[in-house]
Amino acid sequence: MKAKKTLFWTILVFLALSGPGLADEVLVPDDYLTIQAAIDTAVDGDVIIVTDGTYTGTGNKNLDFGGLAITVLSENGPQSTIIDCEDDGSAFTFHTDEAQDSVVAGFTITRGSSYNGGAINCDNSSPSIKDCIFFDNLAGHNGGAI
Repeated sequence: MKAKKTLFWTILVFLALSGPGLADEVLVPDDYLTIQAAIDTAVDGDVIIVTDGTYTGTGNKNLDFGGLAITVLSENGPQSTIIDCEDDGSAFTFHTDEAQDSVVAGFTITRGSSYNGGAINCDNSSPSIKDCIFFDNLAGHNGGAI
Protein backbone atom coordinates (compact mmCIF):
# COMPACT_ATOMS: atom_id res chain seq x y z
CA MET A 1 0.00 0.00 0.00
CA LYS A 2 2.88 2.36 0.80
CA ALA A 3 4.25 1.95 -2.76
CA LYS A 4 0.88 2.98 -4.24
CA LYS A 5 0.78 6.11 -2.03
CA THR A 6 4.32 7.03 -3.03
CA LEU A 7 3.47 6.54 -6.71
CA PHE A 8 0.32 8.65 -6.30
CA TRP A 9 2.25 11.54 -4.74
CA THR A 10 5.03 11.27 -7.31
CA ILE A 11 2.52 11.52 -10.16
CA LEU A 12 0.67 14.38 -8.44
CA VAL A 13 3.88 16.38 -7.97
CA PHE A 14 4.92 15.68 -11.58
CA LEU A 15 1.56 16.92 -12.90
CA ALA A 16 1.68 20.02 -10.73
CA LEU A 17 5.17 20.91 -11.94
CA SER A 18 4.46 20.22 -15.60
CA GLY A 19 1.17 22.14 -15.73
CA PRO A 20 0.76 25.69 -17.00
CA GLY A 21 3.74 27.74 -15.89
CA LEU A 22 4.03 31.22 -14.55
CA ALA A 23 4.38 34.08 -16.97
CA ASP A 24 7.88 34.75 -18.21
CA GLU A 25 9.54 38.08 -17.60
CA VAL A 26 12.22 39.09 -20.11
CA LEU A 27 14.44 42.13 -20.46
CA VAL A 28 15.23 44.14 -23.58
CA PRO A 29 18.06 44.40 -24.56
CA ASP A 30 19.53 41.94 -22.01
CA ASP A 31 17.55 38.85 -23.11
CA TYR A 32 16.51 40.07 -26.59
CA LEU A 33 18.20 42.80 -28.61
CA THR A 34 14.95 44.39 -29.82
CA ILE A 35 11.45 44.85 -28.46
CA GLN A 36 9.90 42.99 -31.42
CA ALA A 37 12.24 40.01 -30.92
CA ALA A 38 10.97 39.72 -27.34
CA ILE A 39 7.34 40.04 -28.50
CA ASP A 40 7.87 37.39 -31.19
CA THR A 41 8.88 34.79 -28.61
CA ALA A 42 6.25 35.74 -26.01
CA VAL A 43 3.12 33.86 -25.05
CA ASP A 44 -0.03 35.17 -23.40
CA GLY A 45 0.69 36.47 -19.93
CA ASP A 46 4.37 37.27 -20.49
CA VAL A 47 5.88 40.58 -19.37
CA ILE A 48 8.54 42.31 -21.46
CA ILE A 49 10.54 44.89 -19.54
CA VAL A 50 12.40 47.45 -21.63
CA THR A 51 15.40 48.92 -19.83
CA ASP A 52 16.27 52.62 -19.85
CA GLY A 53 17.36 54.18 -23.13
CA THR A 54 16.20 55.38 -26.51
CA TYR A 55 15.02 52.67 -28.89
CA THR A 56 15.13 53.24 -32.66
CA GLY A 57 15.31 51.30 -35.88
CA THR A 58 13.96 48.00 -37.10
CA GLY A 59 12.63 45.88 -34.28
CA ASN A 60 12.01 48.88 -32.02
CA LYS A 61 9.18 50.56 -33.94
CA ASN A 62 6.17 49.34 -35.93
CA LEU A 63 5.82 46.81 -33.11
CA ASP A 64 3.07 44.22 -33.49
CA PHE A 65 1.66 42.17 -30.58
CA GLY A 66 0.15 39.70 -33.06
CA GLY A 67 -2.96 39.25 -30.91
CA LEU A 68 -1.02 38.35 -27.76
CA ALA A 69 -2.22 39.28 -24.28
CA ILE A 70 1.19 40.46 -23.03
CA THR A 71 2.58 43.48 -21.23
CA VAL A 72 5.38 45.60 -22.66
CA LEU A 73 6.58 48.09 -20.08
CA SER A 74 9.52 50.30 -19.38
CA GLU A 75 11.72 49.55 -16.42
CA ASN A 76 11.70 53.07 -14.95
CA GLY A 77 8.93 55.03 -16.66
CA PRO A 78 8.49 57.35 -19.62
CA GLN A 79 11.21 59.80 -18.58
CA SER A 80 13.79 57.01 -18.89
CA THR A 81 12.57 54.92 -21.82
CA ILE A 82 11.90 56.42 -25.25
CA ILE A 83 10.71 54.87 -28.49
CA ASP A 84 11.80 57.18 -31.31
CA CYS A 85 10.01 56.20 -34.52
CA GLU A 86 12.31 58.44 -36.57
CA ASP A 87 9.34 59.85 -38.56
CA ASP A 88 8.91 56.40 -40.13
CA GLY A 89 5.85 54.52 -38.88
CA SER A 90 4.20 54.04 -35.51
CA ALA A 91 5.67 52.68 -32.31
CA PHE A 92 2.88 50.08 -31.98
CA THR A 93 0.23 48.73 -34.33
CA PHE A 94 -2.69 46.78 -32.87
CA HIS A 95 -4.79 45.09 -35.53
CA THR A 96 -5.36 41.52 -34.33
CA ASP A 97 -8.29 41.98 -31.91
CA GLU A 98 -6.02 42.84 -28.98
CA ALA A 99 -8.01 43.69 -25.86
CA GLN A 100 -7.31 45.32 -22.49
CA ASP A 101 -4.96 42.50 -21.47
CA SER A 102 -2.55 43.67 -24.21
CA VAL A 103 -0.67 46.41 -22.34
CA VAL A 104 1.85 49.10 -23.22
CA ALA A 105 3.08 51.06 -20.20
CA GLY A 106 5.64 53.67 -19.30
CA PHE A 107 7.14 54.94 -22.55
CA THR A 108 7.74 58.28 -24.19
CA ILE A 109 6.81 57.79 -27.83
CA THR A 110 8.11 60.40 -30.22
CA ARG A 111 8.35 61.12 -33.96
CA GLY A 112 5.73 58.55 -34.92
CA SER A 113 4.40 59.25 -38.38
CA SER A 114 1.78 57.25 -40.27
CA TYR A 115 -1.57 57.63 -41.98
CA ASN A 116 -3.53 56.52 -38.87
CA GLY A 117 -2.23 56.69 -35.32
CA GLY A 118 1.10 58.43 -35.47
CA ALA A 119 2.39 56.89 -32.24
CA ILE A 120 0.00 53.96 -31.77
CA ASN A 121 -2.33 52.62 -34.44
CA CYS A 122 -5.38 50.71 -33.18
CA ASP A 123 -7.53 48.99 -35.78
CA ASN A 124 -10.40 46.92 -34.34
CA SER A 125 -8.42 46.53 -31.12
CA SER A 126 -8.63 48.00 -27.61
CA PRO A 127 -5.28 47.58 -25.85
CA SER A 128 -4.45 49.23 -22.53
CA ILE A 129 -2.08 52.19 -22.83
CA LYS A 130 -0.79 53.38 -19.45
CA ASP A 131 1.59 56.07 -18.22
CA CYS A 132 2.88 57.04 -21.67
CA ILE A 133 3.99 60.42 -22.96
CA PHE A 134 3.35 61.28 -26.60
CA PHE A 135 5.54 63.95 -28.15
CA ASP A 136 5.94 65.20 -31.72
CA ASN A 137 3.84 62.51 -33.45
CA LEU A 138 1.92 63.02 -36.69
CA ALA A 139 -0.85 61.23 -38.54
CA GLY A 140 -1.95 61.97 -42.09
CA HIS A 141 -5.59 61.15 -41.31
CA ASN A 142 -6.61 60.03 -37.79
CA GLY A 143 -4.95 60.46 -34.41
CA GLY A 144 -1.51 62.00 -34.13
CA ALA A 145 -0.93 60.06 -30.90
CA ILE A 146 -3.42 57.17 -30.99
